[in-house]
Amino acid sequence: MASLASIQGNFKQRYGRWIDPLPDEHTLADFGDFIPTEERPGAGYNFPVLTGIEHGQTANLDGSAFTLNAAVDSQVIQATLDGATILVQSVVSYDVIYKSLNGTGNGNAGGAYKTALDQSVQSMLMGGGFYRELALAWGPGSGSAAASNIGVVSASISGANLAAPQVVDLTAASWIPGLWILAMNMRVDIYQSDGSTLRASEVIVQARPSTSLTRLQLYKSGSSATVAANDIIVPFGWKSKSCYGLEAIYNNATTLFGINAAVVAPWRCLTFNAGGGLTRAKIMAYAAQVAVNGTKTGGKLFVCSTTFAVLAEEFNQYQRYNRNNDRSKTIGSANITYDTACGLIEVVVYQYMKQGSAFFIASDNFRRVGSTDLTMRPIGGGAEGFFTHLTDRSGAQMKVFSNQAPVFEMPYRNFMITGITNTSYDVLPA
Repeated sequence: MASLASIQGNFKQRYGRWIDPLPDEHTLADFGDFIPTEERPGAGYNFPVLTGIEHGQTANLDGSAFTLNAAVDSQVIQATLDGATILVQSVVSYDVIYKSLNGTGNGNAGGAYKTALDQSVQSMLMGGGFYRELALAWGPGSGSAAASNIGVVSASISGANLAAPQVVDLTAASWIPGLWILAMNMRVDIYQSDGSTLRASEVIVQARPSTSLTRLQLYKSGSSATVAANDIIVPFGWKSKSCYGLEAIYNNATTLFGINAAVVAPWRCLTFNAGGGLTRAKIMAYAAQVAVNGTKTGGKLFVCSTTFAVLAEEFNQYQRYNRNNDRSKTIGSANITYDTACGLIEVVVYQYMKQGSAFFIASDNFRRVGSTDLTMRPIGGGAEGFFTHLTDRSGAQMKVFSNQAPVFEMPYRNFMITGITNTSYDVLPA
């Protein structure tokens, strides 16, 4: 009787369908309107900020033609900012391009799942969206010190230095689960806790070694640098060259976009420390504080998925009636909305939110300023757009380009929550 080994050549290699393992995104860009074309900046984008009302009042009791006190003028200050550029490129050799053109399809149809150009364009657009979101949320800004980051190191676990490589844990509060699952081969810069002293540049995120810990494996060839507790991580080359993301804007207490928040109270966002789990009662209390600042039409509260899970569990405790019957049971929540003093607040799961933070953005308050959103459109109407043949190499280059920055037109109507902990839900350090 023939053994499997003796007739191995009779069996075919079979292939499954192409699967894109990337999750759908619920983005800040969806909620932040890009300014209209006619308002996009040349030298910069300017808009007025009302910082004080008229205070020239006079009180009187005697009914006479009394003398008025001097007028005290209202104050309007102009904010100025411009977009920051992000460009993602892809280079594909002619050999790969033409080989993949010899028929495509799933399963056994064709010689490739997709053409090389289709795959490169799709991945490049995903990369553009990925970095746009990181910029909008966590852009470190143009200052000498990073005003925001995408992670804070809590401890070095193994490896004498980055060349070893080095395995580190990030703090639970700074961990962004939806970022690191996509970060294989991402390049990052490591700075010391002051945000300005460089530890190492262009470090490779080699792996996320654990799905249950806030752990990364970092590598840089030949580097003797050792990442230490309290070091911060920013995308490669971003410090001093990116926009100020929302975290930086929420935390700002000095001059930003030409207005000093230490002097001009409406230019400063509110910040709250949850000091534990986020609850309905805390959200109601925070909403009440921005209600007195003029927030009346609600907004969205962007949270990490673990925070949403805790809020949904709390919400279920108040549910008394449902449509369950003997044959079908549905328990849980996919959408949560709170009716608050500042209007309806919709809780949104944001893929790139840190576990310990949440952003409240008031309706009709958040804008994206710049020359263009993500685009591959040709300049001057050419047919090829951002596709170019390399003159000295056997291949082609493609690019996706963006120039934008986030801004709150009335910062004091928005708030950030920090200090959120979700017991038994969060990913934690070792």
